[in-house]
Amino acid sequence: MPRPIPDNVRQNILDDINAGEKSRNQIARDHNVSVGTVTNIAKRAGLTTAFDRSATKNATEAAKADNAALRAATSRRLLVKANELLDQMDQPHLAFNFGGKDNTYNEKQLPKPPVSDLRNLMTAAAVAVDKHLVIEKHDNSGESHAAVDAWLTEMGA
Repeated sequence: MPRPIPDNVRQNILDDINAGEKSRNQIARDHNVSVGTVTNIAKRAGLTTAFDRSATKNATEAAKADNAALRAATSRRLLVKANELLDQMDQPHLAFNFGGKDNTYNEKQLPKPPVSDLRNLMTAAAVAVDKHLVIEKHDNSGESHAAVDAWLTEMGA
């Protein structure tokens, strides 16, 4: 049979519960008792909502909704940028060069970008479309991908 909790420890636990500043686990650690003991003390004192986490749950759901909106905006931006890059492939291109011993600058307007620039534009557009599709697939999968959400939040998109 477990040892009885001294009245002063029980009162200190109740004081911590009523203060509402610590989690149940932290209170248990602070007073060297089990989490169940803290829960039982709270129940016996009639504090049935002392460790109610509905606010945390609601905040988590709100954050998920915010992240979904952020993903949608980022996905849209990726698709817009991909189209801008593809449009550049058919537009006139300013080719330039400067340097040499006299540090001269030369430029020439070309009807379209050189092949190397076309390749880079196509690659960048393809990457943007691919990332757009990854985000779309994520949002349509019904799964939670916290890593994608964290990456998007970090990117500040």
